[in-house]
Amino acid sequence: MRKNTTLVVWQDSYALGLEEIDRQHKMLFDIMNRLWAAILDNAEGRRLNTILEDLEHYTVLHFTEEETFMRSIGYPDFDGHVAYHQKFVRKLMEEKEAAHAGRTISLELIHFLRDWLVNHILVEDKRYAAQFRSEQGSSSLLGRFFARRR
Repeated sequence: MRKNTTLVVWQDSYALGLEEIDRQHKMLFDIMNRLWAAILDNAEGRRLNTILEDLEHYTVLHFTEEETFMRSIGYPDFDGHVAYHQKFVRKLMEEKEAAHAGRTISLELIHFLRDWLVNHILVEDKRYAAQFRSEQGSSSLLGRFFARRR
């Protein structure tokens, strides 16, 4: 029996139409798939810890860039979105610390990571992308001003 080493597959429906952010989301999927493959391979703790650290570092980088973008467009739910990011990073850090202490990575974490990221992109990230696209359509200063007030 062949194990499925793909935890999450990028789908066109996940695309925000923001090239750099979409590329970063794909990279997060790749890192999560590496983690899943390592778990299926019964990889040693060092390999798992390295992948968890990669995931944590890349996630923090991505969230920082995404938050900078949201701030630049005046996204009205900025604080709420950042709170979602913080929750994700906290969960990831807790699991990374547990793995460093020798505990195995839980399937709960794997499902949390996959489900959180997919749902976050499809719901939360789509909101700021939609705002950005609507404001891009307003080329005048007044059009952009009133688009932010909707």
